[in-house]
Amino acid sequence: MAILGLGTEIVECVRIAKMIEAHGEQFLERVYSANEIEYCIQTANTTQLFATRWAAKEAAMKAMRCRYQGVRWTDIEIVVHVGEGPTMLLSGAASQWAEQRGIERVHVSLGACRTHATAYVIATDELD
Repeated sequence: MAILGLGTEIVECVRIAKMIEAHGEQFLERVYSANEIEYCIQTANTTQLFATRWAAKEAAMKAMRCRYQGVRWTDIEIVVHVGEGPTMLLSGAASQWAEQRGIERVHVSLGACRTHATAYVIATDELD
């Protein structure tokens, strides 16, 4: 397995909360998939969940080097399976870019506290 890219991001949770407060649904729908929105709003720590997903999407764009390649925020989705932790799903332009670059898998690690959220992403050329 070769590492093709590495990305990391840290964001203040209050920054994301202010974006949601200022722009509401328009911001949520531009950045997050419908599944992510549904998942995040069902818990008491909504702000941290949205912030970790923001950080993960930023870290993914860094790892995949796709910032100016037509990849939309919603082309990158974080899914959490109980007992397995988070995984990253790519669709649209993100999926096409990954295929062109030989990226087979994007590994993601998320972390958050009351004030900050972090994410680390590793793009590799091997499925497992």
